[in-house]
Amino acid sequence: MIPSDIRLYTWVDVEEVLLRSQEQEQWPKDLVWARGYWDELVLGIRPGTQSSIKTWLQEVYEPRFQDNGQQGNDCIILESAEGNQRTLPIILEETEEEPPTPKLIPNLARPTVIWQRTEKLQAPDIFPDDLPPVLAFHSFKGGVGRTTHALALAQALINAKQKVLLIDGDLEAPGISWLLESRLPYPPICFADIIALIHGDPSPDAEQTIDLATQKLQNALVDGIYILPSFRVNSRLTGLAIKPEHLIKGHKNPFILTDSLARLGKALGVNVVLVDLRAGLSELAAGLILDPRVYRIFVSTLSGQSISGTGRLLELIAKLAPSTRDKDPYPAFILTKVPQDETAENFIESEQTLLEAIQPLLGEDSEPIRITIPFTEKLQILSNSWQEVWQHLGTSQLIDLLHPLLEWLPDNLNKSNPPDEPISLLKSQRESLRNIAYKMIYAERAETEDFLVTESLQNLANDYRSQIPISVVIGAKGSGKTYTFMQIIRRQEWKKFGQDVGITNVDSTVASTAFIAPIIASTNLNDKAKKIVYDVRKYCAEQIGLTPPVDDSEIKDYIRDGYQEELHEGQWRDRWLDVIAKTLGMTGKGRDLPKYIAEKKQKIVAVIDGLEDLFQEFAQNEDQQTALRALLQDVPQWLEQQPFRCLGIIIFVRQDILTASVRQNYGQMKSRYQPYRLRWNEESVLRLVAWVADKANISLNLNPAELQDMNEAELTESLRPLWGKNLGNDRSRQARSAPFVIAALSDYNGQIQSRDVVRFLKIAAGQSIDDDYWQDRILVPKAIRGCLDECSQEKITEIELENEPLKRVFNKLRPLSADQKKSPFQLENIDLSPEDISLLKENGVIIADGDKYYVSEIFRLGLGFSQNVGRPKIMALARRATQRL
Repeated sequence: MIPSDIRLYTWVDVEEVLLRSQEQEQWPKDLVWARGYWDELVLGIRPGTQSSIKTWLQEVYEPRFQDNGQQGNDCIILESAEGNQRTLPIILEETEEEPPTPKLIPNLARPTVIWQRTEKLQAPDIFPDDLPPVLAFHSFKGGVGRTTHALALAQALINAKQKVLLIDGDLEAPGISWLLESRLPYPPICFADIIALIHGDPSPDAEQTIDLATQKLQNALVDGIYILPSFRVNSRLTGLAIKPEHLIKGHKNPFILTDSLARLGKALGVNVVLVDLRAGLSELAAGLILDPRVYRIFVSTLSGQSISGTGRLLELIAKLAPSTRDKDPYPAFILTKVPQDETAENFIESEQTLLEAIQPLLGEDSEPIRITIPFTEKLQILSNSWQEVWQHLGTSQLIDLLHPLLEWLPDNLNKSNPPDEPISLLKSQRESLRNIAYKMIYAERAETEDFLVTESLQNLANDYRSQIPISVVIGAKGSGKTYTFMQIIRRQEWKKFGQDVGITNVDSTVASTAFIAPIIASTNLNDKAKKIVYDVRKYCAEQIGLTPPVDDSEIKDYIRDGYQEELHEGQWRDRWLDVIAKTLGMTGKGRDLPKYIAEKKQKIVAVIDGLEDLFQEFAQNEDQQTALRALLQDVPQWLEQQPFRCLGIIIFVRQDILTASVRQNYGQMKSRYQPYRLRWNEESVLRLVAWVADKANISLNLNPAELQDMNEAELTESLRPLWGKNLGNDRSRQARSAPFVIAALSDYNGQIQSRDVVRFLKIAAGQSIDDDYWQDRILVPKAIRGCLDECSQEKITEIELENEPLKRVFNKLRPLSADQKKSPFQLENIDLSPEDISLLKENGVIIADGDKYYVSEIFRLGLGFSQNVGRPKIMALARRATQRL
């Protein structure tokens, strides 16, 4: 049937029906081509197929197709005034022709002949690596700040020591050219000249034009930028004899304009060719925005028309000029003039419209560059003077905000890429990373004495540099609690821990005598780690004239007996003090321990970990909750009131234990200890990765001493020798490596655990050892993607040990059929209660989108869920989850 949005007024509408059918791959194989005229529609068909073609036409144009049998005057009934029927005759012409190889033509015009599609469009040749990238700024509407942002990017590139050719490609309403008039009133050559020269250039690939333009542009170097205005004289705006579409239609190479601009950039020695295009769906811009090799940047405000138009433009590009090759760059978009009070919901909706439209242009798990520019009053009205605008942009925040675009571009062509490492060295480095990461995964094995200084550890050491600590350190399983516990007790003295963290102004009179006393440790420690715990405990006890018991099992029994006796919180507080005293070998009451330590003129910091081993029923057992509440609240409060402050305490506790045991003042307590919480964000994860790689002797071109001062962008750049810029070569459309890894290892609460990160490094390094293709990185793309399954399985195994309710829900999911185990899923297909769904959401396992639920990657693979066809990608889902936090 005729699509509901089409009305058959002319042959154009009749042909549009055929185009729609072709897009939906509904053309019969015997229809070879179609050619529309104002007075008829001619169809090229295979001999002897008139009957089947007429049947198809009847279906497609029902009820407008009129079959007149053998008379040969079939027609389509057009929209007509009453009493004056209009028709378009149809002529069926038998042919033996074969459809030509379809070529991508960068224009918006309707094809004169619609050929049967037999294969994918033939795209233009990939640019050689020695050609600079061509960037094109485009917008659906004018007035969105396109030219301003093009100028700002040019300045950002210059600041980054890049050389730029800046072209005013707006041949109807030039912006850059007007600014340039005051600075370069008589430019030696213009964009209109280049187009006309190429059109008449007899040399292959327009070499003569490029040579001439290169010479002329030497006199158009302004502020370090070669500038090519649209016209030499702005009064000649209407005098464009040769237009870009003439090149596209008249040259044997329809991409001659892009090719010539790239070659001109190479001849000038620039790193980037930057073009500011005409706004709207214009043939003046089509040559570049329909070239999949061009780095296309779309600029829009949040206005409904601008967002809708930009989305439509992106859909059109995906249809006419799809990016199908790995080296075709994915687009970027900039949202400008975003008000400070813009609601998150409106902003997310606008961004989502563009993201959905841009998805067909992206590679697997690629994310487009998205930049948000807040509304700035002083950028709304700019001077007509190049110098003033240039200086104004240089003092604005716009330059910094556009920095992600520099990361998006391929490497600086003036920098030689580091030579590939010999295979033997790569293999050795991969083995080293695997082995180092293996030692670091489990703190229970006590395999390493080093630790990464995180913000939480800095806060802990700094806040207690002049007095012994009394604190609670909160963290999920796998966040590094036991690892940090082991690193603190290894130092034996609190001052030594502060020094290793990097605190230089530790008060030696206070901290030098603060000995570390491990009181309770995880039962999962191996023999080596247990010996370290006992040796440190013994060393501490000896400093105050005590001898600790060799076997601490009696002390743990003493704790367990307590929650069988239904003690109240005050009794539990005293019992915990007794536990500290007994562990150090003191026979009296624990309440007397601070006074005893003071008399010895010493100070002690008790350190506790492994509470989940002693209180396995904390979620349901009120007596266990009372015991924990007394330890976490009453003991620290009691110690803080002691006049001598000679006994401190650090308690490592899981988040869920704290939530279950401290209910009344949970928010206050969480806020109090927030600075010491073991929580990892994107920047700290990258810092951890860099630290582990450095310990494996992988050269990352960084100074380990400066690691703490590096920001996210600097860390991302330093990690390129580890895993590359992308999960492919630098010009590929594959996902950027660092954001992909973080997204894949994070749950939908935005949480990522250090153990998962280190485990990822260990598995990915192991799977990369035998690869000899990727010689510019340690971790290869196949291993990065391939190791996620094992990472997910081990993550689930560990989380089930600490979270029994979540384990029960996982056990409901495991027996489901393959058809049911798909992400996203709907409740009607899976038997889960509202409580189950809430539990999955609370733990970051799923995120809702309407009536569909997506499973986060770190859980999806281990639970055996597959992804539905047409799924949002890993990074897109992670971004959506982050927006909703």
